[in-house]
Amino acid sequence: MDRTAALRLDAEWAKVRSGRAGVSPGERERMLTDLIAALAPHADDDLSLAARLSLRYGDLARHHFDTGRREDALSAVGEAVRRCAEPARHDEEHARWYARALINQSVYLAEPLSDELGMPRYAFHANGEQPPPVDREDGLAALAATRRAIEVWESLDGSKPRNREGLAQAHVFLGDRLEELGEPVDAAAWAVRAEREFQTLWSAAPEAPDAPGAADAPDARATAHAAALEHLGDQLERRLRRCPFDGGLTRLREQDLLPERLLPLAVVAARIEGVEADAIAEGLRLDGTEVRRILRAHSWRAVWRFDVQEADGTWTPMTYPWRGRDAVADRSAEAVAAELTDAFLHSPDRPPPSVHWRIAVWWEEEDHLDGARFRLTYAPP
Repeated sequence: MDRTAALRLDAEWAKVRSGRAGVSPGERERMLTDLIAALAPHADDDLSLAARLSLRYGDLARHHFDTGRREDALSAVGEAVRRCAEPARHDEEHARWYARALINQSVYLAEPLSDELGMPRYAFHANGEQPPPVDREDGLAALAATRRAIEVWESLDGSKPRNREGLAQAHVFLGDRLEELGEPVDAAAWAVRAEREFQTLWSAAPEAPDAPGAADAPDARATAHAAALEHLGDQLERRLRRCPFDGGLTRLREQDLLPERLLPLAVVAARIEGVEADAIAEGLRLDGTEVRRILRAHSWRAVWRFDVQEADGTWTPMTYPWRGRDAVADRSAEAVAAELTDAFLHSPDRPPPSVHWRIAVWWEEEDHLDGARFRLTYAPP
């Protein structure tokens, strides 16, 4: 009877979870706490109930995370992972639940490594700002949880589209975790793999009953798929801008992980870094004439800022024209900075020789100094 009552509570929660009942956050938490308490006594001897208990711990973790209680979320999702590990060995559906719990755990662990917009908080420079040790440890734990989820998805029947989609999604999360830890090249590689996996999956008989979104209207599916691919494409472009030429863009090209549509971006990125056209052609296995054509046809937006140090040690940005942007073609960030610096040194705006000043040049938009394509600080002799 207790088991039946617990399942009845679970059915009530399912209605709340689906949004069919308007319930306040406090009431949601109370319902989940009561439901977990009702399921827990029966879960030790029943794998199905243990897996369901894992789901509810996962719901509680999401509730805590959405209300700003990350530590509580980590505690709850840890229980979700623990409770589902054994059921996952015996049932494919439970294995899917387990893999998703691991992904959620990784997201909560990695949260401090991204800003409020979901962008990586730390630039990808060994000598740049680094995350606090505890946040980096959580980031590494998040990476490990993501890899474990991928192992689970890989163990399932690969002929089923829902399993292939789960694996592709896990690859997206793997790229996210690598990007947060300052590995833009590997992050870009996984974005390419995931993009290709989704393209193959969504073009291979979407009308099949087991295909993702098969019950939805075809137009809705197409819109969702296009939005997902656009998001992946944006991620990939951002990561490629962070990749160094040697050992980065060249490695991706060698491994066939640099899509043809993004070769112009890679060429421009290399030129911004200061690589000459012939070296770009050799490294990306392109014709030299084609590289020069790309450099003439594709400009990049240089964004610059001069800062002057005040007596109290703070830095104050200067105004236009010493803070601005312009489209340039076939120029490195260093060359742009050299031209700007020369103009600055010969302008009436130049500060006295005893004052510190600095210049930073970014690609596309002004960001943290560690993300600048070129930076230089002048220190008085």
